[in-house]
Amino acid sequence: MRTAPPKRDAAVIALIAVAHLLSHFYILCIPPMFPMIRAELGLSYAALGTITAVLSAVTALGQTPIGVSVDRRGAAPWLIGGTALMALGTVGLGFAPGWWALLLAAIVSGMGNATIHPCDYAILAGSIDQRRMGRAFSLHTAAGYAGFAAAPPLMIALEAWLGWRGALIAVGLAGLPCTVAIAVFAGILRSESKRRHEAASTRAVLGSRAILLLFAFMTLLAMGASGVQTFMIAAMPLIHGVSVAAAAAALTGWLIASTLGTLAGGWIADRSRNLVAVVAVMMFSCAGLVVLLGLVPMGEVLVIAAASLAGFCLGVVMPSRDLLVRQAAPVGTTGRVFGFVSAGLPLGGALAPAPLGLLMDFGAPAAVFLVSAALLAGAVLTAGSARAASVAPAAAE
Repeated sequence: MRTAPPKRDAAVIALIAVAHLLSHFYILCIPPMFPMIRAELGLSYAALGTITAVLSAVTALGQTPIGVSVDRRGAAPWLIGGTALMALGTVGLGFAPGWWALLLAAIVSGMGNATIHPCDYAILAGSIDQRRMGRAFSLHTAAGYAGFAAAPPLMIALEAWLGWRGALIAVGLAGLPCTVAIAVFAGILRSESKRRHEAASTRAVLGSRAILLLFAFMTLLAMGASGVQTFMIAAMPLIHGVSVAAAAAALTGWLIASTLGTLAGGWIADRSRNLVAVVAVMMFSCAGLVVLLGLVPMGEVLVIAAASLAGFCLGVVMPSRDLLVRQAAPVGTTGRVFGFVSAGLPLGGALAPAPLGLLMDFGAPAAVFLVSAALLAGAVLTAGSARAASVAPAAAE
């Protein structure tokens, strides 16, 4: 087992966490500006929604081919270039004179964003001491949550001071010093590698049963979580008669507790000998609490408490989830495997809202939470099957 100095591990994690925070921040920095952009440029909300959809689509589509290149040539150059593209694309949004320019800038930012997951995970796998891998994954994920959480309030505050254009340009320019820092310390960002003639082919790896099941796991997890997050504020007043403010507090509790759960989950993952058991217990617990939110009458305090506890359980899953993917990836394929598997997250986030929104339109808000819980529980079955499929070939050898 390779042992790495804790200080070097800490430096690697800090650089990767900054890149991941920026990635999530840049995804959510645009929607808070929609009303102001719409007023100045005369665009519809549908047209503005297309901007963020295209950014997410480019991110999802780019991850796997970038992951292949990361495995062959190293992750650090891709991470430096990707962080720069995210920053410059966001600056471009601030200067855009119309819809087509906004679209082009979103494509540039999405191309940069597509580098983050394959690069981050390849570097963590190749640079961090295995004994601290779970905590490294947890800090990486928590940084992404922090980026999501910081974007709306910071953008609203900056818009009041600088206008929507100035706000986007300012946060875009703030990414450039981070890019420089990553470039300066690129020497410690070692990605996992294997001689090309020894590494498994991309088609064989990504087409294996274990990896396809992990892709399904990511997709189902994202569908279930996005169902809860998208409709909690709208559904809780209808189901429980609580105020919109209480429903918003429940969603905030879910998000904050998810971050705390992720940090706790890293410690648990590093000490667990059965990652599937951790995933199963926490996912079933989360699903059970989501069912309670949909069916059992609650007051405001209980709604907030149940949502927060459910979010914490889901957060604990994340480091174990990432370690399962890490263990299933053959040596030298971490970038492409994480690039492919993590594409299930934006896919799941895109698939769930529309059909669950129909349930809301049909006057069945409780059904939204029952379906979301079923998706979360179903994800456990794919995780267990994926672990069995990844262990079986090794046992056969």
